[in-house]
Amino acid sequence: MELTKLSPMGWHADNRWYWRDLPRIMDDGLWYPILYYKCTLNWWNTSFRGRKGDQPMWKHINPPTVNEDGMIWGVYMGTNRLQCLKFMGYDSVDCIECKGQAQLVELGLYLREKDPLHGNSV
Repeated sequence: MELTKLSPMGWHADNRWYWRDLPRIMDDGLWYPILYYKCTLNWWNTSFRGRKGDQPMWKHINPPTVNEDGMIWGVYMGTNRLQCLKFMGYDSVDCIECKGQAQLVELGLYLREKDPLHGNSV
């Protein structure tokens, strides 16, 4: 997936992507794909903006990229890893499209907490 097609749905002002995530990715690589789900521009500008629009991060994530299918491909978890890849000069990444935010969070938490690639799965 081209990085330019993905829209981050969060931003951390403390730049943790740089001091926490970047060293780990440079040392160990990116073990898991970026997770995203599709949402409409109308949803972004109404429901999502209603929750996030007053936060300082809004200027960092808005406006989103609207892709050729008319949808925003939102990265809800993994925005720090996405920022690292852009910083490192990557132009594409492996991704998994989730059906919605709930599925994305469920899979993201599973990958983070169980870490099946390193033998920590149940």
